[in-house]
Amino acid sequence: MKILDVGCGGGLLTEPGGSLFITTINKTQLSYALGIVFSEQIAGIVPKGTHTWEKFVSPEKLESILEPNGLSVQTVAGMLYNPFSGYWHWSENTSLNYAAHAVKSRVQEHPVPAEFVLKGETEQLRANAYASPGMHEELKK
Repeated sequence: MKILDVGCGGGLLTEPGGSLFITTINKTQLSYALGIVFSEQIAGIVPKGTHTWEKFVSPEKLESILEPNGLSVQTVAGMLYNPFSGYWHWSENTSLNYAAHAVKSRVQEHPVPAEFVLKGETEQLRANAYASPGMHEELKK
């Protein structure tokens, strides 16, 4: 996950109105198949071990982490990488990669740690992946 903190002086963590920009990989069966299985293990586009499935996060989960911490998500846009051209493109499809823009709306006295929000999501998504026969066969490779 790439994070850019933009504030008007004091920075995002202390200043209402500061912007947070995040780019990351969505936590979907497709992103697992393409981001880890294909790009790391089959095509070798990136070195094995580059991506960690447990760190993938959906836009909805990201919003549920940011909002209790005083951040309001303004925009979510999909990002697609073309390995042949080497360029990234904006897209409406967020199933693989996406960028999010959030704005600090208030000072948060007691932030909610992300590990409490993310707990248990990985096991559920893995269970869903194995429930799909086609995905199960792809993940076994």
